[in-house]
Amino acid sequence: MAIKVVDIIVERKGMILLTKRGDFWILPGGEIEPGEDEIQCLNEVVASEMNDTVASVLRKLEKTIKGPSPVRPGDVEVSVYVGDVSSAKMSDIKDCNAHWFSRESIRAIRLSNITKDVLDYYYSERKEM
Repeated sequence: MAIKVVDIIVERKGMILLTKRGDFWILPGGEIEPGEDEIQCLNEVVASEMNDTVASVLRKLEKTIKGPSPVRPGDVEVSVYVGDVSSAKMSDIKDCNAHWFSRESIRAIRLSNITKDVLDYYYSERKEM
């Protein structure tokens, strides 16, 4: 059975916010604990990983992305939200494990396969809008 995970895509001025986990860059997110809903999970992850808060949730992607976990054995099933964090400016992200990347620069970094799948779906969905 796949582990339930929730991620948030934060995009500003064509830049995507990613966090470093082990050898990979991934979207901010985490495993949903028993009794926790997806938004609670996002709030806790953003607070712990980036010392920030989720400022808004604009929408949830229609598709759930499934694949191998980059950080633990087994598969994950990822629900993905699009939103923003509270930091007023892109330069407010100071944590060395969180950085902004352009769509072009994402190709040059080591993404987990599941993050690649999520971003491919996100960008393909945006073309259709």
